[in-house]
Amino acid sequence: MCPSLHDPELGQISFTVNPRSRRIFLRLVADGVRVTLPSEKFYEEGVRFLERTRETLLQKKEKHQQWIDADSPLKTLTFTTQVVAASRNQIFFRLADGLLTIEYPIQKEVHSPAIQAAIRKGVIYFLRQAAKKELPPMIIRLAGEYGFKFNGVKIQSSQTRWGSCSRVNSINLSLYLLLLPKHLIEYVILHELCHTVEHNHSERFWALLRRVAPDSDQLRKELSGHHIRNLF
Repeated sequence: MCPSLHDPELGQISFTVNPRSRRIFLRLVADGVRVTLPSEKFYEEGVRFLERTRETLLQKKEKHQQWIDADSPLKTLTFTTQVVAASRNQIFFRLADGLLTIEYPIQKEVHSPAIQAAIRKGVIYFLRQAAKKELPPMIIRLAGEYGFKFNGVKIQSSQTRWGSCSRVNSINLSLYLLLLPKHLIEYVILHELCHTVEHNHSERFWALLRRVAPDSDQLRKELSGHHIRNLF
């Protein structure tokens, strides 16, 4: 097993092996960089490749990094974050009246990869709890309103898809939906409910979606401007 590394600039450097990979891949993740190797014998080469691309990675990280701090609160459907330094040894979370207060050790740098990773881990926990509470009633209401039938709903942590519908009409919704305004959340849910009738993106599907959401073309365009990795 390839050992992980901690880099003061890039954060946690983790290594994974994918035998199907023909070369080394680097990918920025929330707490650092993930390095994919064709095999473990490429470990040292992977470390050297990381160093050669350090400046590019730092530039990308700075460009795409979404801090969760006092100046950049995260606003969700049910709560807003408030990050403050406190005389604590560990990060502390408290949710009350729509405000998620996050206290971090005053002697730590809030933008350090370790602190940001801990903050995000906690926020994801509260996002998941809120999604489990808010999304099922929403999909039940919309399905009843428009006459759709579905076989259950699951809350997942997908960062690539807002939602999906299985062949047996089970709906999967990303907990990150709560980062969107309510009208877009409802659009995504209606989109997936339409897939319980049309399991494709044919003209029949889009026609059905327009019947239940006449402004769906505009909503679809608006949604395309939101990406989970840019929001969180």
